[in-house]
Amino acid sequence: MGAAGGLGSCLVQAAKALGAQVIAGAGADARVEAAMSLGADFGINYRREDLEKEVLRLTGGRGVDVVFENIGDPTLWPGAFTSLARGGRLVTVGAHGGGLVTLDVRRLYQQRLQVKSGLGTERQEDLERALQLGKSGELKVLIDRIMPLKEAAAAHRLVAQNEPLGKIVLDPTLT
Repeated sequence: MGAAGGLGSCLVQAAKALGAQVIAGAGADARVEAAMSLGADFGINYRREDLEKEVLRLTGGRGVDVVFENIGDPTLWPGAFTSLARGGRLVTVGAHGGGLVTLDVRRLYQQRLQVKSGLGTERQEDLERALQLGKSGELKVLIDRIMPLKEAAAAHRLVAQNEPLGKIVLDPTLT
């Protein structure tokens, strides 16, 4: 979910580096394409396609073992949750989509699912590995544009409109 955003794009690359097959979910075709360029095996525009149906089609009806959900949007959450295979885990870290979602507790216990917070699980060796990957250029960061710091308000408006494909960097040395 959010596979072309700051966190999502890093998760696509990390999952691929660990040997996972990655289905990238994003809210626009250009964002799906960006996630695919970072190594995702499949992409789903969850604003245009039925997320659960597409995941089940791509996995032969099985579902996925892990969903990284970093939006917290009540309209997107159910599709992400029902995409999980039996024994699957939904890891969530983010709530910019509203943060209040419903949880099908029957499905949770009948399918032996887990919902976990992604916060607080950092390990020093993981951080060091991520920094090494960034330094070597193996971990790619999507940067939409670099703007002068004095244009911070305009940058915030662009982000609020969900316009950038990647991060906007504010540079205090630009005029």
